[in-house]
Amino acid sequence: MSELQSNQFRKTFLNMSFVYVINLFHFVGFLLPYPLRIWFFSILVRKIGRGTSIDNRVYFKFPWLVEIGKGVSINRGVEFYSDFFGKRKIIIEDNVRIGPNARFHASGHDVDDPTLNRHVGGEIRVKRGAWVGAAAIVLPGVTIGENAVVAAGAIVTKDVADQTIVGGNPAKPIRMRK
Repeated sequence: MSELQSNQFRKTFLNMSFVYVINLFHFVGFLLPYPLRIWFFSILVRKIGRGTSIDNRVYFKFPWLVEIGKGVSINRGVEFYSDFFGKRKIIIEDNVRIGPNARFHASGHDVDDPTLNRHVGGEIRVKRGAWVGAAAIVLPGVTIGENAVVAAGAIVTKDVADQTIVGGNPAKPIRMRK
C-alpha cells in the first residue's frame, strides 16, 4: 500500500471513529429532556450562554470549536461543522435566532486540489440579534452582521452587513430592516 493510501486510510479510520463517538453523544443528548439537554451540550460545546435554547437533532461535528452566546434559539435539525484542521470556530453571539435545518460549514475542500484532500476554511460569526432562516447555509469565512436576516434557503457565501436582509443562491441583499 502506498504512503498516500496508507495516510488516507488512517485519516478515514480516525474520522469514522470520531463520528461514531460524537453521534453516540448526540444520541444520548437527544433522549434527554430540555433542561438536561442544555446541561449535556454545555459539556461538549466550548461555550453556551444563559437562556439559550437548543431543540432536538442539533448536530455539532467539532463542538469544542463552537461558541454560543446568551439568549440564542437554535431550532431542530441545525448542523454546525467547524474547521478541525484550521481550528476555525463558529461563533454565535447573543440573541441570535436560527431556524430549523440551517447549516454552518466553517470548512470545506480545496477545489483546486486534484485529490480534494486539502482542507480550506474560515471562521463563521453570527453577530447579536441576527436571524438565520430555515435551511439556510452559511459557508466558511462569513460574518453575518448585527440584526441581519438571512432568508430561508439562502446560501451565504459573503459577509452580510448589519440590518440587511439577504436571500437567494448566492445570497444577495434584498433590503434593509426598518
